[in-house]
Amino acid sequence: MVTRVVLVAFLSLIPGVPSFGQTRDRDSETLHEILAELRAIHDDMRVSETTQLLVAELGIQQNVVSRNTESVDSASAKLNDVRRIEKQETDQLEQAEDRLDKTTNEAERNNLSGQIEAEKSNIIALKAAERDCSMTLQNTEQRLQSAQDKLASIEAELSTAMSRIAPTTKGTGQK
Repeated sequence: MVTRVVLVAFLSLIPGVPSFGQTRDRDSETLHEILAELRAIHDDMRVSETTQLLVAELGIQQNVVSRNTESVDSASAKLNDVRRIEKQETDQLEQAEDRLDKTTNEAERNNLSGQIEAEKSNIIALKAAERDCSMTLQNTEQRLQSAQDKLASIEAELSTAMSRIAPTTKGTGQK
């Protein structure tokens, strides 16, 4: 009778053994799924932080581009003003020289000669100012181009970061 009781007890334990193994397999699989999900969340957070930094950097760089654009516009306007004044001075010089050729009055000739010399001096100074303004314009255009290139680079990085976020959110049903 004791053998029967031991045999029944032993047989009742046999079906339990495979269930312990299956439980461990399910637990291990669940733990792997949880770990994979935690890694995905970590990656999403890292991409999200990167994206936030890039958005902030994008805003700063857009301000830099705006300031450089204003500087280019200002330098261009100043160069145009110098050229306009130089043209006016050149026209006045030509007019004074024409009047000098036509006048016979000695006092008027002396007055026109002084005016012509002053106009020539002004034109020389304006040509120097034009060179300076032209160099300033070139420098500001180079800074603007550099700022625009950096802005394009940031936009490309942001686009790449956004593309990494997009598949993850579509796959989990989030938007």
